[in-house]
Amino acid sequence: MLLTAALIVRDEAEHLDACLVSLRDVVDEIVVVDTGSVDATPDLARAHGARVEHHAWADDFAAARNRSLDLARGEWILYVDADERVRADDPAALRDALTRSTGAVALRVPFVPRVGWTPYREFRMWRHRDDVRFVNSMHETIVPAIQSVVTREGLRIEPFDLLSIEHFGYEGDQARKHARDEPMLRSAIRATPDRTYLYDHLARVYEGVGDSERAIATWERGIEVARTRDASHPDDRLVYIGLLFHLLAAEQVDERFGKLAAETEQRFPGIPTVQLATARYEFAVGHPRRAIPRLEALVAYDVTAAIDTGSSYDRRVFGEWAWDLLGLCRFQLGDDEGAAAAFRRAEEADPAVEAYRVRRRLAEARATSA
Repeated sequence: MLLTAALIVRDEAEHLDACLVSLRDVVDEIVVVDTGSVDATPDLARAHGARVEHHAWADDFAAARNRSLDLARGEWILYVDADERVRADDPAALRDALTRSTGAVALRVPFVPRVGWTPYREFRMWRHRDDVRFVNSMHETIVPAIQSVVTREGLRIEPFDLLSIEHFGYEGDQARKHARDEPMLRSAIRATPDRTYLYDHLARVYEGVGDSERAIATWERGIEVARTRDASHPDDRLVYIGLLFHLLAAEQVDERFGKLAAETEQRFPGIPTVQLATARYEFAVGHPRRAIPRLEALVAYDVTAAIDTGSSYDRRVFGEWAWDLLGLCRFQLGDDEGAAAAFRRAEEADPAVEAYRVRRRLAEARATSA
C-alpha cells in the first residue's frame, strides 16, 4: 500500500464529504480517528470506505494525530483535515513520483490556508515511520521528528507540486472553534511561553469574537517575546503582521502604527503585506511620493512567486488594496488620470465596493475638467 490519508475529526459532517471526495483516486487508504462526534461524521467516513476508530479526546491534538499514524498501513502519509480539499490533477504521476522517491523523508506541498490567499509550502506528506510522530498538544507539529531523521540519516525534505491542499476552515461561523481553542491556547502559552505562533492564534480568536483590546494586548505580548531573541524565529513575523493589519483594519494608522511598521520592516524586510502597511502610513502622514514605489512594486508582483517567500498573503495585497491606495496617492499628487486608472483596477477586482467606483468617477471628473 503506497499512500494513506490520515485525519482526525469531531462533528465535521458539514465538511467531510467534500474532503473525502477530493481524496478519491489519490490515496489507497483513509484512516479517520474520531474524537467524540455526535453528528453523522463517523457514518459518513465509513460510507467513503474509511477505516474509523474512536479516540477519547484529552485536549491533545498530537495524541489523536499519532493514533491515526499508528493505524496507517501506507508507505507514505498524507496529513489532511476535514475542512480541506486535496487537488491532484494527475494522480498517476503523483503515485509514480512517490514510488520512485528514494532519498526523501518528507515532501512539502502547496497549501492555501484561506480562500483568496496565496499558497505556501507545508509539511503534509512524509514516509510512514515509527519515529516520525507529532508533538505539542496544541498546534501540533511533525517537523521536529522529520528534521531529526534528516540529521541522523541524511534523507531530504523536497518540494512536491503534484498535489496541493486548500483550507476552507475559516469560512462561516467560527464561534464553536473559538470557544474550543481559547482555553487550550492559554494553557499552551503557559506551558511554552516562547511560541509566538500561539500568541498570534489566541489574538485572532479574540479578534474573531470582537474583543479588540485583548487581541491587541495578546499580539503585543507575542512581540515582546520575539524581541527577546537574538535571531527571529520564522513564526515571529506572525505577531507583528497580525497586529499591523488589525490596526490597519481598525483605521488606527497613528504614530504607534508607524513605529510598528518600521520595526516590522527592519526585522522582516521584503514582506509584501508590510510594504502595503508602510505605504498606508506614509500616505496618512502626507508622504504619498514615498508610498507610490512600494505600491507599484506590489501591483507588478508575480503572485505565483509568493510561494517561495515561505508565507501566505491575501491576494488583495497585490490587487485591489494596492490599486486603491495607489489611486489615493496619485489623486493627492494631482495625477488624476493615473488615479482614475488605479481606482478602475481596484473596481474591476471587486465591483461590489462602492468606494472604488466613487473615487474613480471623481478622478475622471477632475481629469476632464482640468
